[in-house]
Amino acid sequence: MMGREQKKIWIYNIFPRLLGTIKDWESHLGRIIWMGFDILFLNPISPCGASGSIYSILNPKAIAPEYGTEEAFQRFLNLCHQQGLKVWVDLVANHIAIDSPLIKEHPDWIVWEGGQPKNPGCVDNGQWISWKDLAQLDFSNESVVDYQKSVIKYWLDLGVDGFRADYVYGISPAIWKELIAYGRSILLNVQFFGEALGCPPEQVVSIAKSGFDYMASSIFWWDGKAEWWPQQRELYSQESIKLIGFPESHDTVRCASFEEALLKLHRAYEQSDGILIPAGFEFGFRRKLDVVKTTKRWWIEELPGRWNLSERIRQLTHS
Repeated sequence: MMGREQKKIWIYNIFPRLLGTIKDWESHLGRIIWMGFDILFLNPISPCGASGSIYSILNPKAIAPEYGTEEAFQRFLNLCHQQGLKVWVDLVANHIAIDSPLIKEHPDWIVWEGGQPKNPGCVDNGQWISWKDLAQLDFSNESVVDYQKSVIKYWLDLGVDGFRADYVYGISPAIWKELIAYGRSILLNVQFFGEALGCPPEQVVSIAKSGFDYMASSIFWWDGKAEWWPQQRELYSQESIKLIGFPESHDTVRCASFEEALLKLHRAYEQSDGILIPAGFEFGFRRKLDVVKTTKRWWIEELPGRWNLSERIRQLTHS
């Protein structure tokens, strides 16, 4: 994996609705910096469709009024940069909201199935789950590739430092190579973090080779004994693929106990090149983050939490 001389990166995941508006996020910067984080990662903050899911995006080149304005976001980015924090945003390139105006404006950008836009999905516990509020984009159309380049440019022009690529396995490595190269033509040091959880390790390697700086690690699901994880880790090490581990994420349940939280934090720290902490983990929040239902009230209701791992995180970030 990584040499001792290389510092691990620490990523704090601001789940936008949990922390409120862009102005509200600013009030958390002091403690995030105190804990020692290097990067903030934001789930989608673009306007969403009728389903209410933050991942069902109407227009990826806009900021939803529920959070604030472009000017407010640029002020937030400036504050982060002044204090040494980089900011990554979610790049949801594979699909758009089923009710996005882009579907009527550019029907040739969409994959159609039986006269309807095709819904992407995933395998969950052996069953295919179709996401009915999403429409899959057709990357065989060069115009779609150009559009995604314009999305990347929009966010880089605002001042972000990198992207977490959602559902990265929905797009071919060749297309990712083109998109990443385009991003680096605008900002040389822009970073890309790919999420391909659940994919076979060989597929993760293929995706990573298209230019990703980091890939999401499956360490969360390891029981400390099964052979699959050491085997994956060895493969990724041989291929020089850097991994970002997490003790929780917006897609997982919260840790059930202090002991589990500490174990998963240390496991991610010891076996990853980067560590991602979702907002609320440090306080032992109970409720799993929800892409539709989460609100700022959850943050208020959960505090002061079941425990406080802030000091332990600070010790690890400074070690």
